[in-house]
Amino acid sequence: PAAAVGLNPGDLVINEIMQNPSIVADSVGEWFEIYNNTAGSVDLVGLTVSDNDVDSFTVETSVIVAPGGFAVLGNNAESGINGGVNVDYEYSGMFLGNSADEVVIFDGGVEIDRVEYDNGVTFPDPNGASMALDDIANDNNVGANWCTATTEFGFGDLGTPGAANDCIPVGPADLVINEFV
Repeated sequence: PAAAVGLNPGDLVINEIMQNPSIVADSVGEWFEIYNNTAGSVDLVGLTVSDNDVDSFTVETSVIVAPGGFAVLGNNAESGINGGVNVDYEYSGMFLGNSADEVVIFDGGVEIDRVEYDNGVTFPDPNGASMALDDIANDNNVGANWCTATTEFGFGDLGTPGAANDCIPVGPADLVINEFV
């Protein structure tokens, strides 16, 4: 397939990552969500998704994402097996590390978005819940801008595949600072 045309860095945002489901095995229940940050519809066909190592896939069929909409890409599109997730595109050739990994979107040679999550050092590292970007306007490659999803979906894991994230931001604004005069 031909690569998407005219995408710029930031046009698509990796918004949610289920790297370690609890209800089903990782081999059938991993997924991530992409947000369309543009004013027009975007077709994901031709985009490549990879990590920094050997995992990668190219979107082979049309997946139209409305402006301000979401697309869920998962390693299994059968909701009766994958934990109850409605997957817009089933991929193969990529596995999400449970502790640390990368998800990178390319349009041809142009990097559109990247998330490099760590082993719980700055990013959440949940089991049975997705990591969710707390605000679409925030830099998604900064761990402090992510939190753990709190809404149950499908068979019982936590996340909001295909919808706005639900987690409560945790960061410097939530810390209590004691001041001594």
